[in-house]
Amino acid sequence: MHLFFDESGDYAFGEAFDCYAQAALICPDECLSGIEAFVEDRCARWAMKELHATEMTDAQIVEVCEFIGTSDLQLLANVTDTVLITGADIERYRLDQAATLKRNLDWYKAKGGASEEIEQWLLRAIKRAGLDAQIRHGEFIQATFMLELIPAALQKSLIFYLGDRWRADSWDFRFVLDAKLPNKMAAGEKFLSQSILPTLGSRPKTRPMAVVDIWKEPPVHPFVEKYSAEHGRVRGEDVEGVFELNEIFKSGLEFVDSKRAAGLQLADAVAYTVRRAVLDPDNDDIQRAYDHLRPKLRTEDARSLMISTLSGRQPSKDSLEIYRPLYGVQRAY
Repeated sequence: MHLFFDESGDYAFGEAFDCYAQAALICPDECLSGIEAFVEDRCARWAMKELHATEMTDAQIVEVCEFIGTSDLQLLANVTDTVLITGADIERYRLDQAATLKRNLDWYKAKGGASEEIEQWLLRAIKRAGLDAQIRHGEFIQATFMLELIPAALQKSLIFYLGDRWRADSWDFRFVLDAKLPNKMAAGEKFLSQSILPTLGSRPKTRPMAVVDIWKEPPVHPFVEKYSAEHGRVRGEDVEGVFELNEIFKSGLEFVDSKRAAGLQLADAVAYTVRRAVLDPDNDDIQRAYDHLRPKLRTEDARSLMISTLSGRQPSKDSLEIYRPLYGVQRAY
């Protein structure tokens, strides 16, 4: 199971209104060759080295989205904007996060925690959360929201590929993200890579990873066979019937040049289309492209978008109005 992630927009959070989007493209093993063939064909046809959405015409965007919409791929998209999140919100949130991590470190020590690795990770996380000099605001927010999008995409893969047809998938997970730098990780990528497992492992018991019950019945589903454990620890407590996150994420997060991954090029087109659909509501081509994606974007609550703010900040109805046409059923042309 291949999960590709990309974003659209610079996350600058300036004074002028702007929207930013992240996209996840979920691709079972058997679909990978098909998307590679499609991307190779369109690159040759359109004389492009790679499908980069900002260099494509609106008609080409529609064609790519139509392909995705008729495929067996699944999607998720996360959006935010400069009204939902301001620079002051980010500063306050980062300081709150640093304070929370410091309390977690104190709690860990008080409970007798003695792992030098865990203590050092918490100390690094405190600095990264609280200091813009460690990670710029834009990178930090991208990583923060990606920490929600990645597990949401993982969960969606377990919901939409539950049929017998997909049992033959390897159920080995690859989490592939578009690399920002050619030869090393950017600061936000380091933060994201080092935070994904601690973040998921610290989730409360009320937010477990869910699988359908029939997967646990004979013949047991390959996912359950690979990753289930009778006991585990969640937030320091013993819990029965868990899944081994270390095994699911054994390959880590892979930061790859998009030229080398057709799935990243399609994820880029999805993120771009979502952002354009928000910013350009009167562009019929872009709205048509979005409508091809809309059924694939559905979340667990039947919405077609995840709208993100920072914790503690509730959006007003007016600030959400721009997204309302993109939530649900396809519009009439």
